[in-house]
Amino acid sequence: MCGLVGFIPSFNEEKDKFLINKMLSRIKYRGPDNTGFYRNNKIALGHHRLSIIDLKGGSQPTFDNASKDCLVFNGEIYGYKKHAKQLSDLGIKLNDLSDTEVLFKLLINFGIEKTLKKIDGMFSFAYFNSVEKSLYLVRDRAGEKPLFYSIHGKYLLFGSEVKTITDFPLFQNSLNFSAIADYLQLDYVSINKTLFKNIYKVQPGEYIKYHKGKLTSHTYWKLNQENKVKISEKEAVINLDEMIENSVKERLISDVPIGLFLSGGIDSSLIAYYSQKYSSKIESFTIKMENKSYDESKYADIVSKHLGIVNHSIFLEEKDLLDSLAVIEKKLDEPLNDPSIIPTYLVSKLARKNVKVVLSGDGADELFSGYSPFKYIFIMKLLSCYPKLVGSTIYKLFNNIPYKDNYMSILFLIKQISKGIGYKTNQQIFRWMSSFTHNDIEKISIKNFREKYLQYEDIIEFLSEKYNDINVNTHDQITQMFFENYLPNDILTKVDRASMYNSLEVRSPFLDKNIIEFASSIRNNLKVKKQTKYILRKVSNKKLPKNIVDRKKHGFAIPLARMLRSSLREKVADTLLSNNNYISNFFEKKYINKILKDHEAGVDLRKQIWSLYILEKTLENSYR
Repeated sequence: MCGLVGFIPSFNEEKDKFLINKMLSRIKYRGPDNTGFYRNNKIALGHHRLSIIDLKGGSQPTFDNASKDCLVFNGEIYGYKKHAKQLSDLGIKLNDLSDTEVLFKLLINFGIEKTLKKIDGMFSFAYFNSVEKSLYLVRDRAGEKPLFYSIHGKYLLFGSEVKTITDFPLFQNSLNFSAIADYLQLDYVSINKTLFKNIYKVQPGEYIKYHKGKLTSHTYWKLNQENKVKISEKEAVINLDEMIENSVKERLISDVPIGLFLSGGIDSSLIAYYSQKYSSKIESFTIKMENKSYDESKYADIVSKHLGIVNHSIFLEEKDLLDSLAVIEKKLDEPLNDPSIIPTYLVSKLARKNVKVVLSGDGADELFSGYSPFKYIFIMKLLSCYPKLVGSTIYKLFNNIPYKDNYMSILFLIKQISKGIGYKTNQQIFRWMSSFTHNDIEKISIKNFREKYLQYEDIIEFLSEKYNDINVNTHDQITQMFFENYLPNDILTKVDRASMYNSLEVRSPFLDKNIIEFASSIRNNLKVKKQTKYILRKVSNKKLPKNIVDRKKHGFAIPLARMLRSSLREKVADTLLSNNNYISNFFEKKYINKILKDHEAGVDLRKQIWSLYILEKTLENSYR
């Protein structure tokens, strides 16, 4: 895993080196093992390396003397050894044994399109083709690895995080109010947007081509939900079993110690089963929490004992959460309202003491319908028939009722579900998950921001229409919305940042290309019956204990509502009510004060408060 930066065209050697070092300065954690720099009269590149494969080789940026092409790469190419053999059989010499070298030679000899069809992996890279005089910015199919870019005058800037671009000395920040509005509803910034008007994400399955001063976007891969295959349940289980086993086996290849995250849920437990099959000494990492409604450690212990895996666990006290937040909030350059980044950071910190790479179960919920609402699509269709006034009335009522802070309490769920009543079926889940409704945002906004906000289309409505396809059923529409939006912009962003802040690489076997395409090809009654992730449970039979196979989905969470009334109360209030904060440019302080007081009185407004707090901290980092 690494961090990359660059710009085109270059200046001169002295200035290029200064600018590249500036862009790299705040992402050293992405690659503490080595720092590389390369420039010519066309382009300048920089790279921080976390050495995983071929520790002596694989240095970057890499440059080819014959073609004059160059490359910076972040990630892993799985199955790279078979591509190395193919290149060798064609008489193409490899300078070292790294996957970086294999990728580079594939690009030089086969070009961008053919290479992307060949490879599987988690990656983002910048490849400069000297003959074409074209730069390619590329991101993997699921969006595991980030990549951002910006046009600044005649310059194209790019890097692994937003701050690599905002730290470019000539860059001028200009806030994207559309992105802020989207964040308030989704809890993350979606599509290709960032907080800044002139900084964009390369999207999953996309490459950006920069040629003669012009940018063009190309989709090289997209989830296809239309082509379903006829397959029996037995055959589907056998095929998926084999695919997961092969995927785990590929992801265990490493020249450094490797472990795995273990929660005791079916996803990570299944990864643990296959991992110990090929790496008998593999170890796992788990966190324990005092509040039993949030703690999953007893299930992780059951799995580790069943499989004979050494499981390292750490008991998280509130001080650990607070100390970790103090570190995380200073590094964020994208607003992400997902408090589970804190325990993810802590389990990554625990793992990094023992290993440099871990496997995780990310992606299974999105591919195999792991979220509970997938069982109730017929109810969502009924809820869509009610007037929106019914939902807004229930929401107002439950916004004034105190209730317990336990994980997913029934009153909290009713309030969240009420947000979707009266809306189209394929957007209800996303309204349930949101922190602010459209009316909430209008209420909290100062006049200038309200006018700007109302210019933009409701992001959930926009996504609903984007995925509304008569050839695709509602279940598959929702799956695609999760896979293309929530997965890359929340789950994978959280995991990337929390792990990289600890210089730890995380690999996700469920995001193997074959598994993704298989999941999209099977009928939905293989995913959901009385339980979610039905086919994964069938694969797990006889591999895992029955109480693990039958266990319900449990999110990775912290007791945030209670902490906002106790240990975080003063810190958050001081930040949100400060006369010198950034969010005062958008939101009414009297409304912020009201939600803080209402929460203190027992009404659960954790999502709104945390959304505003994280936005403020991200803005502080961006304008430091």
